[in-house]
Amino acid sequence: MWFLGPIHFFSTLGRNLLKKVSLETTNSHLSHILLGLISLQVNRAQMNRLARAMFALVLLRYVFSASTTRGVLTGSEVINTRTIVKRSLGKVFTVDGQECKFPFRYAGMVHHQCLPTHSSRFWCSTTSNFDRDRKWAFCVSEELGTSAADPCQDHPCANGGLCTSDPRRGAFVCHCPEPFTGNLCSQEKCYEESHRKHYDLGESWGRIHMRGVEQCTCEGGQAVCERARYTACDRNPCQNEGTCRSLTSTGEVVCACRAGLGGGHCSINLEERCYEGNGVDYRGTARTTLSGAHCLPWSSELLHTELSLTNAETAALLANVESTMELGLGDHAFCRNPDGDTMPWCYTLKNTAISWEYCDIPSCRLPGTDTRLVMPTVQPTTTTQTQPSRPPTCGTRHMKRSARPRILGGHAALPGAHPWMAAIFIGESFCAGTLIASCWVLSAAHCFSGNPLASQVRVILGQHRFNDTGPNTKSHRIEKYIFYDKYSVYNPTVHDIVLVKLKKEKGKCAKMTQFVRPICLPGEDMSFPDYHCCDITGWGHMYEKANAYADQLMEGVVYIVPFEQCSRPNMYGTEVTPTMLCAGHWCVDACQGDSGGPLACSRNGVYFLYGIVSWGDGCGRSRKPGVYTRVTKYVNWIQKVTKSKP
Repeated sequence: MWFLGPIHFFSTLGRNLLKKVSLETTNSHLSHILLGLISLQVNRAQMNRLARAMFALVLLRYVFSASTTRGVLTGSEVINTRTIVKRSLGKVFTVDGQECKFPFRYAGMVHHQCLPTHSSRFWCSTTSNFDRDRKWAFCVSEELGTSAADPCQDHPCANGGLCTSDPRRGAFVCHCPEPFTGNLCSQEKCYEESHRKHYDLGESWGRIHMRGVEQCTCEGGQAVCERARYTACDRNPCQNEGTCRSLTSTGEVVCACRAGLGGGHCSINLEERCYEGNGVDYRGTARTTLSGAHCLPWSSELLHTELSLTNAETAALLANVESTMELGLGDHAFCRNPDGDTMPWCYTLKNTAISWEYCDIPSCRLPGTDTRLVMPTVQPTTTTQTQPSRPPTCGTRHMKRSARPRILGGHAALPGAHPWMAAIFIGESFCAGTLIASCWVLSAAHCFSGNPLASQVRVILGQHRFNDTGPNTKSHRIEKYIFYDKYSVYNPTVHDIVLVKLKKEKGKCAKMTQFVRPICLPGEDMSFPDYHCCDITGWGHMYEKANAYADQLMEGVVYIVPFEQCSRPNMYGTEVTPTMLCAGHWCVDACQGDSGGPLACSRNGVYFLYGIVSWGDGCGRSRKPGVYTRVTKYVNWIQKVTKSKP
């Protein structure tokens, strides 16, 4: 019956089409047939019969109208038949029948297709956030080849939607800007003025309107509202003296806000056009960054360890405030400053990676003057965060995400999260390094064992994407590099440390910014206990046999392995000396290309360079942690060299 069903279905359609000769009806049935063809599994003989039936229907269609080139599904969006075929391939299933959730977050990046493993199998996340949920399965094997045309070349997404494709499957996904939705971004969401929020088709919400409480549903791009029963709220979450009501049917809390305020909890200042100070109290509606990118909602499913609505309590601790309401975060995409940065900012989706940028909002004080722009009369009642009068000059960084315990196969870092990171290009080779002062970078000596000319070395500070100079990066030439006195190229793992001096430009070396900042050097007697967690970062290979560097800076957390354990015969034995230390975490490890990078350990929120990535047995092998140069053994030498006058 399974194989007879499709033939009977198309035969019936053919008879119906002969009875109805209107162009609209013919196009409608033709579109349904196309959808049926691509969704049914048939053998070659059946496909031939179906193809003959299709040819007859196509011919019939052009008999009635030679000028029509598009098929219309009654009551649906207008799309060409080629796009229908591609859309049908959009859903991908796993071997156990679950649907792959595209796009999904993995390792701090956003993916729109199944990802390869070290074997030939592909996998996907079954939720929108693998980093958070850790739910996955292998994808059903597809034999579509790798030479399929790019399905996005016809620009199928309407209204400025971003098309991302998987040519291997001939599929694409449209990412719709507000207020559009649907597979092709051709439908509109409903906008609730009082909440300053768009609701998707089928979503429901409560509101207080014209002094009455209503329950609304988004239907066809229009809000359909009706009066609802309500009770007084047990607890009033409405801010800034807002009035609270609770819907009897759902228990949803709705707020009526004072004039000039809005949002679900009256936390948004509709009249605020600029920010005071560093903008920690900004509650306006700006949602665009300096580069023109749109902000992600603070409640986005793609956020995980970031300072988002789902982990607002952690964000409150980092910001040193008593209540999460003081951060200004909510179910919105407006710019805020929850971590006390220099100005309001937001998270963005940039090149498939979760990133962040400062927002396009003017300061209320004109540059270089004490003149103050006119501010609105209505101000939200919030508490101003206090900032330290003299923050440390080294070892501090953005706290826009808590680190994750991975680097091999790693987790994408946020821009500015490791401002001391240096990319060192030595001829055709590459190593990492760490900025310790304006003119000095520390790295691994074995990176320079070929004695390259100083003119062949280039140091990039502020780099985030590999070999990509953005607005926060600066390229530096070097004046010289200095090996430790006892270093020998014939024993390159011992005393594997080198100082690189940057060449001054106009009397200065590195300019300090939030994306370029030195790490602190530890004291000679400073130590971190065994199993203490430290950060590692790098652009190195994602796994042992990889032939390319990571696209952007990766980060992870490893713990310090006891020296006695690392020097056991079954680990590294006598190859590990007291001038070295080991760190790792199961399969977590630094890899080729990470050489010279930092092992950064924190104390009281300040980071110290405790180790330099030196060597190891492969990448992430069992019982083979990474080996690092122990910086405390060389502090006196570093200070002597960097402070000596030429």
